[in-house]
Amino acid sequence: MSNLIHIYDNHCDIFAKDRSVLDIKDIEEKYQIDFKSLDIKIFLNSTLLTGSNELPNNPFYFGELDQDNTIKQDTPSYYFSPKDESSGKGRLSIFYKNDELCLLNYSILENSLNIKLECLSKQSLEYKDLISNTLKEQKTTQVDKKQAIAKLHALLENQNLECIHGGKVILKSNKGKTFKDDGVPIMLESDLLNSSIVACPNTIAGVSVPCTKVVNVKGSLSQKKVNNEYVILQELISACISDKGFALKVSFTPTKFKFDHSFDPKEGLGEQSKNQIELKEAIIRLHYKSDRFQKDNLPIYNLLINNEKKEQDKALNEFNIDLKDLKDIEDVNIFNQFKQDFSKDYEFKELNLSFDTNLIKLYFIIPKNIAKVYKSAYKEFKNKDLGVGYFTQLHEYDKIIKNALEDNKELNEYHFSFLAPAKMQNLKLQIAQGLDEILEDEDRKQELYVCKFVVVNGVKI
Repeated sequence: MSNLIHIYDNHCDIFAKDRSVLDIKDIEEKYQIDFKSLDIKIFLNSTLLTGSNELPNNPFYFGELDQDNTIKQDTPSYYFSPKDESSGKGRLSIFYKNDELCLLNYSILENSLNIKLECLSKQSLEYKDLISNTLKEQKTTQVDKKQAIAKLHALLENQNLECIHGGKVILKSNKGKTFKDDGVPIMLESDLLNSSIVACPNTIAGVSVPCTKVVNVKGSLSQKKVNNEYVILQELISACISDKGFALKVSFTPTKFKFDHSFDPKEGLGEQSKNQIELKEAIIRLHYKSDRFQKDNLPIYNLLINNEKKEQDKALNEFNIDLKDLKDIEDVNIFNQFKQDFSKDYEFKELNLSFDTNLIKLYFIIPKNIAKVYKSAYKEFKNKDLGVGYFTQLHEYDKIIKNALEDNKELNEYHFSFLAPAKMQNLKLQIAQGLDEILEDEDRKQELYVCKFVVVNGVKI
């Protein structure tokens, strides 16, 4: 599990990583945590997830629309995939900018993890009523835990399947055509894989970047095979990915074909690894640019780190900085703000970087204790000095100050704050070189957990 869970004084803060999958029920059972008894806050890359209202004409899709009546990318949006009428739980996919988080066993009735989804459509309201009535009937019945996670509904050929932007997926059942619900065949793995997507309106910076086909369906598969292939399950459809890296969505329709979820299609239900926690190195990386839309990075040949000069002929690349070399926070107002916002279980440190006409003040909020869910993995972790978890930028504390210098020059002073890995003793700081696209590709290949922050030279405020 590559996510930081910090528990303190009946509070629980969860800092989730992009592309993470968190099973609420599994975490509670495995680590004996009762989320209902704790004050929960969950963040996706420092953004607090609180829920939203259901979008018009988009059952089970929650978020905000911009002036063009398209889903806002700069606020979190949520897509709930119901499991079945016996549990009231399902899969919640969360999208924010380019990040995505998946929550399994999310309850739309209980607003799991304090994520409140306001149902407005006829379909979702009827579903909630059905769930509520069903659960009332089950109160006197002890339901076996394994049954509580079973049966999910097969995807049918005539259902309206779309990418999250509204592009339509062309469905054609081939391998699944002999299994029909009221004459409509189900969709198997090869039926959906490589299916075309048409009329996707997605744009990036005004340039059309449409989803055109389905390239990954692994997270949506059944445990049992039909006609020697896995079945596509409606409730897990948001695990399917388009060629542009976005999830799919479907309007839920109950079917007579129900299957268990495979949980891990690579290993199978009975072969999941016993220890699902694998700690990774936490890295923080500076991206230095001449403008916000620059796709590569400016090289830095000399800089001051806490007034200590670093200089070489080649562009500077990486530094390992001991905790003892970080400073106590000098600004009394900032220090007092952190003390007010965080408990005594954190310590606060500062690192100053200075180059060209830029002064960057990095503030680190470091948990003193490791959550018990990570202690076993921490004993085997080779890089204990890097701490447990990863860096998360806390944008609510961001600040840029422009200071006048001599000769009509200006000094840009950046204030960036980060939640650091628990018990961090050593800070790995990188300076980005080359194209962002190549760096991100390498990060994915090596499964690196990198927190990136951007400094724009001469930024206008």
